[in-house]
Amino acid sequence: MINKIEKIFPIYTIEKDLLISKYGDVSLIYELKMPQIYSLDKHAMDEINLIIDKLIRSLPSDTVLQKQDYFFVANLKDPITVGSNMLSQSDNSYYFEKPILTHQCYLIFTKDSKSKVNIANSAVKYEKYLQDIESFITDIDISVSFLSKEEYFNVNRLDSDQIIDLIGKYFSLTPKSDHKLKDIFLDRQLQVANKIGEVYAITSNNELPISLNSYIRNKEYSTQRTDFFVPYIQSLCLGLECNHIYNQIIYIEKSEAVFKSIKTKMNNFRSLSLLSKENELNYDNIEGLVENVIDKELKFIRQHFNIIIWDDNKEKLEKSKNDLENTFREMGILPYHIKYSIRDIYINSSPGAATAIPQEYRFIGISEHTPSLMNFESYYESFKDGILLCDRKNGSPVRLDLWDEPVKRGHIVNRNRLIFGPSGTGKSFLINHIASQYYEQGHHIVMIDIGDSYKKLCTLVKGQYYTYDIDNPMEFNPFYVHGEIDIDKKEFLVSLIMFLWKGETPFSKEEKQIITLYLDAYYAHLKVHTNIFPKLSTFYEFVMENRVEYNEEKYFDKLSFDLSVRDFYDGKYKNILNSEQPVDLVNERFIVFEMDNIKDHPILFPLVTMLSIDVVMGKIRRLKGIKKSIFIDECWKPISKGEMAEFIKYMYKTVRKHYGEVAIATQDIEDILDTTAGPAMINNTDTMILLSHKKKMASKDKLGTHLSFNEADLEKLFSTDKREVFIKVGNVSNVYKVSVSDERYACYSSNANENQFIFDRYKKHKNMKLALNEFINHNKKV
Repeated sequence: MINKIEKIFPIYTIEKDLLISKYGDVSLIYELKMPQIYSLDKHAMDEINLIIDKLIRSLPSDTVLQKQDYFFVANLKDPITVGSNMLSQSDNSYYFEKPILTHQCYLIFTKDSKSKVNIANSAVKYEKYLQDIESFITDIDISVSFLSKEEYFNVNRLDSDQIIDLIGKYFSLTPKSDHKLKDIFLDRQLQVANKIGEVYAITSNNELPISLNSYIRNKEYSTQRTDFFVPYIQSLCLGLECNHIYNQIIYIEKSEAVFKSIKTKMNNFRSLSLLSKENELNYDNIEGLVENVIDKELKFIRQHFNIIIWDDNKEKLEKSKNDLENTFREMGILPYHIKYSIRDIYINSSPGAATAIPQEYRFIGISEHTPSLMNFESYYESFKDGILLCDRKNGSPVRLDLWDEPVKRGHIVNRNRLIFGPSGTGKSFLINHIASQYYEQGHHIVMIDIGDSYKKLCTLVKGQYYTYDIDNPMEFNPFYVHGEIDIDKKEFLVSLIMFLWKGETPFSKEEKQIITLYLDAYYAHLKVHTNIFPKLSTFYEFVMENRVEYNEEKYFDKLSFDLSVRDFYDGKYKNILNSEQPVDLVNERFIVFEMDNIKDHPILFPLVTMLSIDVVMGKIRRLKGIKKSIFIDECWKPISKGEMAEFIKYMYKTVRKHYGEVAIATQDIEDILDTTAGPAMINNTDTMILLSHKKKMASKDKLGTHLSFNEADLEKLFSTDKREVFIKVGNVSNVYKVSVSDERYACYSSNANENQFIFDRYKKHKNMKLALNEFINHNKKV
């Protein structure tokens, strides 16, 4: 029969941010934010269970704690990227109407009035009852404040309007309430308007497995050397890809009342023990349970769990029902399929109405064990800005903010990154993806590379692409400074001069100090002699013609300096450091320095890399309040040897002070560890990005030791597969998928044959967008 919702509706009123049932039960409701799926390790899960056990113990008697998890499947229709360029628009078409799973969680604390009389018929009873509610609110506030202090949770109390929305969401089975109550059909199957559903409940200990663990090993993500654990209940919650609500209801009663109930049950089994061995075993099990609770000072509670699934399509519902029953079977749970009592369960599982769930559907448990049956993880958190990735479970879009949000939350103090991608795992593909989106979001991007990995992207966005040509070299002038020379710039020039003079040969601190004194004297000299243009040649002349310290020759071999630096003064490298028209890149938003032509040159490669970075540093210092990203793909190696570690420190320090980041990319951690600058790079990097390391299991211990990865981080890292990426921001880590549109793939791909096709088309049309589109259309025809 069809039930008019007005008749069976359990809510009396909502006022002063309180929900009041028709029987006078008063509820406070909170939204609960929880950790992301796959982010918890065994230790964290154990910690959460302990926290929830403490929460349950802290609640006053006659309190009902209801936790509701709502999971909705919806097709994505809203744009996920703002922008008119080719790649931004491709994101929206790529993800349009993709099924995604959303999740919201609510904690409902209800004071059980113990009344069976409808207070709607007695205003006097209602007013009298409300007078006694303040102490309950105080108790709940104390318990919730304890929960809020834990790092895993964020708790916010709902106001009256939000409570109304939640009620509407439950009784309409929709993500957003339209505030119009629907007629409900409750006869062996749930029907709400055009939606049909099924209800399953856990109503007895006999329906649960004998042994209940908080977490289980996930076979898909585990390896021979690492175990990947997930919560036991995950497959019923985020693992179930259909519309569903998971109700977890706990009844806090006085211990004497629960013990009395247990004692009655024990006596019944003892009386019947002679009739069957099963009754004798039940008696022994209950007796052992009671002794365990008494010895460990645990708390008995009554509890009830149910799950509601629904769809507007019968075939889809049947599939979801089969999936759910298979999931229960795999978990060792034998639930009760609610049919004839569907009204009792569905109506009374609504927010604030759980006191009316019949006693026969409740069972006794221990507060220490109950959290194992509760869900404490949520969907991937997505932000407004950041890198567009996907969740690893079903490929739904997730935007990850690695810039502002982690700083605000105190996870990191700098934005620098190390990117590790073993050969063939897609390192340059990922960097293209990050750089492209940051450019679309307003960043200034600089890339220093070997191998033309970013040429297509640079051409598409009409950036500046500099390829070093030995016959026609780029010209720099690091000595030319806008305004006063600051300490960071001076540190760079000292590093540069020491490299020109000493190369990778060690030098003394006295030699370095004398060069510093010469720089100070040189810039003081320029203030007086304004006709002298600052460049390497005039600095060289100043050094050769002056002295800055009495008896300096004891520490400073001027002849050695002369012989080493002269090539850059009037020799074969004279053009590199003496430009009188310094490159000004302040207004260029996408710049690539390509070093492939000089990658094997022992002098030019490190020198030009340093000079390119210095040009960028000048740009960074002058741009205020704008995000700036420097990506150095492999090119960092020549500037990280010996005393060049000082340059690395200079680079990191300068970028951090000017709202920027350095992202250094390499294949293996050994590349970092084998350099003098390695410790400085790691110590100044709070974000680690690693592609699949399944073929690099031998590096497990090094990653743990040198990158401070704990066992849970390593489990996640070694669970990653192709087109997946492990990202650790401060102490928070998770794994994401890298899934992109055809347009982004064409732009990022490093496949030689594909690139040949695209560049041939670009040579013909002089239009990269057109070349990429022709490649995409060609692939569709093949």
